[in-house]
This record gives sequence, structure tokens and C-alpha cells, in this order.
Amino acid sequence: MFNYSMRCMLKKKKGIILLILIIAILTSACAQKAEEPEESNSDRESALAGYYYINLGVPIEDFELKDLDGNTVKLSDQKGKIVFLNFWATWCPPCRDEMPYMQEFHEKYKDEDVVILAVNPNQVENRGMDNAEKAEESVRKFISEYGYTFPILLDADDSVWAVYQQRGVPTNYIIDKEGIVRYLKLGAFSGLKEMEDFAETLGLSVK
Repeated sequence: MFNYSMRCMLKKKKGIILLILIIAILTSACAQKAEEPEESNSDRESALAGYYYINLGVPIEDFELKDLDGNTVKLSDQKGKIVFLNFWATWCPPCRDEMPYMQEFHEKYKDEDVVILAVNPNQVENRGMDNAEKAEESVRKFISEYGYTFPILLDADDSVWAVYQQRGVPTNYIIDKEGIVRYLKLGAFSGLKEMEDFAETLGLSVK
């Protein structure tokens, strides 16, 4: 896990609110296994038993980023879809480990109301150095080598990471169709089934 400076948080004031909420939850729950949330359906979420995650239930902080094709992707435009919001870096071993599962999930469900958005923050990619061009070059080389086709977003000014940052990468947020961040998964997904289990609680029909 990459220990990233909290100074990035100051880049975007809106992020402070979300970060405080998450830190408060982490203080009491980070080291615990999944517990049944107060407002959740225990039967629906029984598939998550044994996974490490945190229940959030907070609205998204919206953002716009460019993908590798130069298209603008806005988080709020994904409303109506389940969103896996992933933060990663090319040098990060757990990030590399989970990406084949993400690709498998993408290929299996790309025609459903679910999307993966994999955000690469500039200074995380560069291990603390601010060089957006270098980060983009590393990402393009990595994606070309491994052939991943799910959306890759470039956080060139670290503004999105300033809002959604945790203690390292990979970090995964699972967002419901109404734009509510339901789960925070610290660390990598263990396989396709884990991703399916999270998505199924939010209405995905698993194949």
C-alpha cells in the first residue's frame, strides 16, 4: 500500500467532508470483518459475509476526468448504473493482481447497467512526484501491454484522489444506481465472484 501525503486533500474543499466521514467510519470499523448495516437487507447482503469492507451510504462527490481516448467521463452521468470506482497505480502489485478480475467482470457485464472506472492519480503513479505527462505515459504503456479494455481515467491534477483518497492503492468504492457510495473496499478484490457479490447486492443479475 502506498502512503500518500494528506496535503492532496486541500486541493478540493468538497473532499474534506467525504474524507472526514470515511475517517470516522474507518476509526471504528477498518479492522473488522463485514457487519450487517443498520438499514440493509440481511438476506440480500449475506453474500458479503467474510469480505472486508465498510458500509458508507454517502452521496458521491462528482468529478470529470479524461479517459485514454480523450473522452470526458463524468461520474454523475453514470447514474442508473452500478459503478466500481477503482484507484490504482501501474507499480502496485495488488492493483496488478486484481485487474484481470476487473477485466473479466467488464467483459462479462459490459452490456449491463454496471461500469468500472479505474482512476490513475498522477502523484500516486509517480510516487509523490507531480508529472502528469510521465504518469500518462506509464499508464498507456501498461494498458497497451496487458490489453485491458475497461475505462481508464487520468487524474492529472490529483483533484479526484484528493476527495476519494485513502491510505493507499488499490482502493475500491462501489456506488449504487442512485449515486450513493454504498461500500468501501480497502485493498484488491480477491476474484470475479467478490465483485459479483458486491454488485448483486445493488441489483445486478449475476450470470
